[in-house]
Amino acid sequence: MDGVVIDSEKLHLRALSLTLEKNGITYPEEILPSFAGKSDRFFFEYVRDHFAVDGRIDIDEFLSEKDELFNSLIPRIELVDGFEHVIRQVKALGIKTALVTSSSWGTVDRVDELLDIKRWFDTVIAEEDTMKHKPHPAPYLLALERLNAKKDSTIIIEDSTVGIAAGKAAGCVVFGLTTSFDKQTLLEAGANYAFDTYEEVAFAFSCPL
Repeated sequence: MDGVVIDSEKLHLRALSLTLEKNGITYPEEILPSFAGKSDRFFFEYVRDHFAVDGRIDIDEFLSEKDELFNSLIPRIELVDGFEHVIRQVKALGIKTALVTSSSWGTVDRVDELLDIKRWFDTVIAEEDTMKHKPHPAPYLLALERLNAKKDSTIIIEDSTVGIAAGKAAGCVVFGLTTSFDKQTLLEAGANYAFDTYEEVAFAFSCPL
C-alpha cells in the first residue's frame, strides 16, 4: 500500500519519529529510511532494544500513539501517480489482485475512507493477518492462498527492499517502483525489474517479460 498505492512512506516515518520525540527517546535519524516497508512493531522493538534507556517501552502504547499521529497526517496523502490508471487496466483484464501491507487494519480502513482503495482488490492482507511480516514471505503466501494464485504467474509491485525480499521469497516476479528507493537499490534487493513510473509498469505489463 505505502509507496505503491498511496504516497505515504514519508508520513509513516514522520509519525514514527514524532512518537519517539514525544516519549523523549533519542535516536539517529538516519536509521528511519531503513525501516520503510517494515512493520511498526518491528521498528519499536528495535528502538526498545537499542535506544530505550532502561530497555523497556510499552510497544502497544507506542503503536497506538503512532497510529494517532499518522491519522493526523493522513489527510495529506494522495494516490501514487499513475496507480489508478494501471489498476483499472488490470481489473478490466479480469486479473485477480491483492493488497499486501505492513500497515495495520486501522490504517488501511482510514486510507480507504479517504481514497476508496479497497474496491480495487480481491483480498487485503494487513499487519494483523500474519504472525510474521516482510521481509518474511508469510503475508504474500497468505495472499496467494486466498486468491488460489500460482507463484509463477504472479507479479508483485513493491517500493521497499524488505517488500522485495518478501516477494522473492514467496517465489513471485517482483517489480520495484522507485517511490522510496532508487533503481539500483531495488535491483540489488532482488527485484526482477525496476521502474520509475507506473507508465513504465503499464508498458511492461503489455510486453513479454
